[in-house]
Amino acid sequence: MKKTAVVLFVWQCFPARLNNSHTLRGAVLRFARTGYRVSREFLEKASEEVRPIHASGFFYVGLGYISYYLVFDYYDPLGYYDAIMRDQKLLEEEALRLQASMQELIDKEEVIVNGVRVRPKVVLVDFGFHGSKKYPFIVFGVRFKAPIWVGRNVYENRYDREEIEYDYEAYWIFPPGSRILEVDMGTGNEDWEVVGRNILAIYGRRGGVTGGYEKIVFSIGEELVYDRVRADAST
Repeated sequence: MKKTAVVLFVWQCFPARLNNSHTLRGAVLRFARTGYRVSREFLEKASEEVRPIHASGFFYVGLGYISYYLVFDYYDPLGYYDAIMRDQKLLEEEALRLQASMQELIDKEEVIVNGVRVRPKVVLVDFGFHGSKKYPFIVFGVRFKAPIWVGRNVYENRYDREEIEYDYEAYWIFPPGSRILEVDMGTGNEDWEVVGRNILAIYGRRGGVTGGYEKIVFSIGEELVYDRVRADAST
């Protein structure tokens, strides 16, 4: 059975590397001798060596809701994530802390759809590895109800501007028959482009700055409602 992801929350960045490298090597050696009955000392120091290296976001829009997945990639030289996943108690503790930390960050954003403040909720936390245990990834699933209807819709998000510390891409996928009418990414230097009228691709590059504001104006056609009615009738 696949386990739930559990890691310390590392959205922004980790603390600076330890100054005392001998202490760190000692913790690693003790970890190797005792197997996976890992100490809190090791976990704390190993977590400080983890570095975020890339992120992706996948947003899906439908009538009455928006859902999205955030995927964060890391470099983990000492195997922090691997150690956590081998201890069920640590797994459960960190899963709860991870979800709470992401929710706290999301709650600081002001997300408005068609003039109504909405409340995204973290509903999934999972993790895996890109081949090597040194390259873990974390997945957050988020969804929320939103007053999205047939016709013109406006999505807005206000958040703190900040320096981009690693490359990322975000993709907004709207229903078939919909159309993106306007995009405003604030005063930062992220790049974006509309693909096929109803897919928005956003690119952030390390060293840049986020805009602190997002606005997407889009329209949804009546055919989407007809498709849903036909699907309900056939079940």
